[in-house]
Amino acid sequence: MFETQLVFRNEYRWDLKKINSVIIPYLFDNDASLVITVESKSKLTKNYTSAGKLDQILIDYPRKLVASSQVINLTKNYQVNFPQEGRFQLEFFPYQFLGKTLISISRILD
Repeated sequence: MFETQLVFRNEYRWDLKKINSVIIPYLFDNDASLVITVESKSKLTKNYTSAGKLDQILIDYPRKLVASSQVINLTKNYQVNFPQEGRFQLEFFPYQFLGKTLISISRILD
């Protein structure tokens, strides 16, 4: 088992206002591996497995440079590995069926 440190946790209401994406307000610095948990607090009518798409945005470039994109599943403690190192932010593109959603991100400590 590995040790983690919670760096971000927020609840969103995708059912109240249509939003294409949300930028996670935390600056990651050479974090190659993160543990992401996306929990839908709304009662889902179907057994969905995907929560949305997550982009790694490198911030040391003049424009928005997307280094990698990954689909995030609706599972607990979903580990995401990023191929690019450096300072970056995350942008999450949720699927609209999620409704009330809790997003948690933890860093893996060495």
